[in-house]
Amino acid sequence: MKIERQIEIANSFSEKYEECILDINLTFDEFTILKDGIFSSDMDDKWDIFIVDQYLYFARSWTNNCIYKVNLIKDNRKVNLDKIQVTRDSEKYKSLDIESDVNLFKKLLQMYLNREDIFNDERFNLRLIKETIEKYDTKNTYRKSIGSQSVGLNLQIYNGLLKDHSERININGLENFEKNSMKYDEKYELLSLHLSTREDPKNATTYFFNQEATELIGQITIERK
Repeated sequence: MKIERQIEIANSFSEKYEECILDINLTFDEFTILKDGIFSSDMDDKWDIFIVDQYLYFARSWTNNCIYKVNLIKDNRKVNLDKIQVTRDSEKYKSLDIESDVNLFKKLLQMYLNREDIFNDERFNLRLIKETIEKYDTKNTYRKSIGSQSVGLNLQIYNGLLKDHSERININGLENFEKNSMKYDEKYELLSLHLSTREDPKNATTYFFNQEATELIGQITIERK
């Protein structure tokens, strides 16, 4: 993404926002990752992350809506993520729960920086989640994230991708996922475990579970043709 576009997105951050203390310290190596920028290169990637002036921005990759703005404080030893601002422009972001918003930011930051101490998501301790990670990430080298999303929205996203990009991608596992999820209401929230290699984030698979993570509903891998 060109710097001019980054500045444009940063300047679009709403004047309506909620702020709270973050206070997360980064090493200079970690800061360099963010300074270089993290930009969506995969259909499953949902964020563009970049720094403009002394602020870190997280923007939705498919809409360019700027959701998070974090001020940076640097000294000779570290970089501190001081305060976080979360947009409250309801047309761009529906959440009104600052605790949930900050937790999501921490989970994303932890995943992108390959750390384990920023946010402790207890869902990683669910038996079937742990077994899936142990089965497919035997050397503990994958990037991992957990989320939740409705059956209907998941199907809408994947079917939309297939419709718009069928000449470029295959969505392996979609038919089986559709079949297994038919017993749930479209508003039912599924847990999702996303595993991707650090060397190639495009090499990724998403595993879907019921809310209690006692049943694997399906797994989907997006494959380029």
